[in-house]
Amino acid sequence: MTRFALLLAALLPLAATGPALAQDADFNLTYHVERTPAAQLDIETCGATAGKAAEQAGLRFATQSYPGQLVTVSGGTPGTGAFVVQCISVEDTTVTVVQGIDYRAQQGPLAAFADAAFAAIKAAAK
Repeated sequence: MTRFALLLAALLPLAATGPALAQDADFNLTYHVERTPAAQLDIETCGATAGKAAEQAGLRFATQSYPGQLVTVSGGTPGTGAFVVQCISVEDTTVTVVQGIDYRAQQGPLAAFADAAFAAIKAAAK
């Protein structure tokens, strides 16, 4: 047998199990997007509001800032879920993307956090 045939024979069972493994993954994604005029909400205020919401929810988080471009706040709870909040500057608009990922099939605490963080960021807009 050629090396290619042996390699193909070895990899074929793995390729067949890939989709099955993906179907068994239990997670739930909560996703919000909002565009706000930058005069009403800048990326720094957006990021600070997301960090405050995470702190109030008792979630571990980290903030990354690229001045004038992007603020990202991300974190979560080990074994429970994760979240990412992106505050993006696009011309004269602040685009807010909030994602909560619960490591189970139904919405859970990270979905609730995503909803609350999104509401807090919208309320912070002047």
